[in-house]
Amino acid sequence: MAKLILKKNEERRLALGHQWIFSNEIERVEDLTKNGEVVDLYTYNYKYLGKGFYNKHSLIAYRHLTDFKEDIDRKFFYKRINNANAQRKKVNRTNNIYRLVNSESDYLPGLIIDRFEDRFSIQIFSAGMEIFKNEIVEILKENFKAKFIIEKNDNELRVLEGLEKREKILLDYVDSADKTFTLAIDDIMYKIDLVEGQKTGFYLDQSANRKLVRNYVREGDAVLDLFCNEGGFALNAAFAEAENVIAVDSSEHAVKTCIDNAKLNNFKNIEFLCKDVFDFYDDVFQQNKKFDVIILDPPSFTKNKKNVIPALKGYQELNNKAMRLLKPNGILFTFSCSHHIDERNFEIMLMKSASQARRKIKILEMMNTSYDHPILPSMPETKYLKSYVLNVS
Repeated sequence: MAKLILKKNEERRLALGHQWIFSNEIERVEDLTKNGEVVDLYTYNYKYLGKGFYNKHSLIAYRHLTDFKEDIDRKFFYKRINNANAQRKKVNRTNNIYRLVNSESDYLPGLIIDRFEDRFSIQIFSAGMEIFKNEIVEILKENFKAKFIIEKNDNELRVLEGLEKREKILLDYVDSADKTFTLAIDDIMYKIDLVEGQKTGFYLDQSANRKLVRNYVREGDAVLDLFCNEGGFALNAAFAEAENVIAVDSSEHAVKTCIDNAKLNNFKNIEFLCKDVFDFYDDVFQQNKKFDVIILDPPSFTKNKKNVIPALKGYQELNNKAMRLLKPNGILFTFSCSHHIDERNFEIMLMKSASQARRKIKILEMMNTSYDHPILPSMPETKYLKSYVLNVS
């Protein structure tokens, strides 16, 4: 087996629980036969550290798999996936809709698996994990009774690993040309489209936060859901008996799915608009509308550190305008899904937004992702979602 030897003292971050070694931390690699293969990891003075994937073309050159001298094979992956599943089942024994594997946080670097009962969506972001894709599919097929598996690998992170972007159905026992299906999540029906949906096909990381909206929406409230995607927040607001809900997204496919979801639940108090959110702001300010609750869940504004400042300016504009649209003592749910923007910087942005809007804010709740998206404290990269519930007076 190939050996990877670190430079002096470069194992310290790994010892604290981080899962990556960067290319500039490596002294040399010996006996490598194939890029992406499993290698033995050693310190500068040849102390054994474990095994992981090595990619000579990536800045993240090494992704850690295990501290021990064990075989990396189908049995290894089954054990890791089964352990991750067992952790989810401890929280909710009957639920079969959740993120089954959350990459490094489940010690399966570069692998994401979302489960929708007997249908699965997978993403692979490391060259090493790509080598084991067939084994992963077989595990889902044989041990989790998968009926449908799709890889949703149209992501720039694969390019950084030297992998091609690709979306492909890997297993299909669905006896229908239409691959959409309906599921109930927290008593709300959703139309799920893993083929055309964004990311893995459906955003599971906000499941708990969507349900939390019900605690803050009162009968008769006016609610605004911006960047509504498949409509999860809007649907939960309607479920809580808001008088009217406006949900806005620039994606025609997302808005069509929202409309289908509202019909599935017989919600008639939601208006869906296919529109750019910034253009919508211009229109709604002219109409002098005010809202009791606003949900602001934009896509990530930055994928790297160098764009943090302009990203914060974008967040500030969105939040400032949302605060101005709230009634006195209104509620703002606001989110950021970029790990490059930490909580303190996000809170400073919120303070600036409030000052600019001439409003005062109080943080009522702070949340992260749902339980099925665990976080490694040693890896800030795994803590990407910042979630705040604000009182805006």
